[in-house]
Amino acid sequence: MAGNNPFISITYSENDIIVDRVNERIELLILINEAMEHGGIVVLEGAPGMGKSTLLNATEKELKKSKNIDVIREEFTPAVYNKIRSLDINPAKKLVIELDDFNNVEMLDKMSQQRVIDLLYNLSQKIAVLIVENREDGIEKELKAQSKQFKKYNLDGLSKEDLKQIIINRLNSVRSTKSDSLEPFTEVEYEKIYKKARGNPRIALLICSALYDQKTNSII
Repeated sequence: MAGNNPFISITYSENDIIVDRVNERIELLILINEAMEHGGIVVLEGAPGMGKSTLLNATEKELKKSKNIDVIREEFTPAVYNKIRSLDINPAKKLVIELDDFNNVEMLDKMSQQRVIDLLYNLSQKIAVLIVENREDGIEKELKAQSKQFKKYNLDGLSKEDLKQIIINRLNSVRSTKSDSLEPFTEVEYEKIYKKARGNPRIALLICSALYDQKTNSII
């Protein structure tokens, strides 16, 4: 196995999708559906690498199953403001606007940031606006002050079992025979990995990558 490190990529792969945060997906969909019914803003917040984009992908897939729902997803950049400002909203359908990497709004000056906030507030009177960002108490403070229909969903770290399953799945991708073993890692090492990563899959994969190289190189 030396030289074939399955943890090199720290982004989610097909082998990781088995851990799909079912409970979180349901909870987020409930908030979005409430916003679609009455208008509103939902902020999905979590540290970098926590799996926000993966959760967003799964949620978007569910929403698109309905013919009565339109979903517009954009990575937030200054140019997105003009795009969503000129939206033609179809009253016959429910609409969800998803703005990923909303923390990029800080690239704008204060006046431009306020224009974005005002626009999102106005849109949220009619449709659902989903904002994704990695800062705790970011610009949503201003949004919350303006919008009564404001909900926040914080994405926490994975459980010990879910994170362990991701690691085992990665190991199985380079094994000749699949197993439920953590080898070459020990249970004690896994406990340390989980504690240090605090359930953050990206941090855990980084730790595993370094530890895997250390262990497999020592076997040569």
